[in-house]
Amino acid sequence: MGDVVAMRIASTPALPTQGEVFDDVRGEGRTLRVSWHSADGVVVLSMWRKSECTGSFRLPVSDLPDLLRALTDGPLGSR
Repeated sequence: MGDVVAMRIASTPALPTQGEVFDDVRGEGRTLRVSWHSADGVVVLSMWRKSECTGSFRLPVSDLPDLLRALTDGPLGSR
């Protein structure tokens, strides 16, 4: 058996390589990360507070047009 070596945990998890990060208007390190995973056919929406993921949602790519429509028709449609 080999030696036990303590590994240092990164203070901030890596940002998505394919996606975006949005800051919450409330601040305090809150962000929404959006990443897409073509091989799995999903878009992942994850809520972060500083370096901790507090929740995630895996949306099938086929549902993405409905989500975009809901986001656009809501606040932008009422102008």
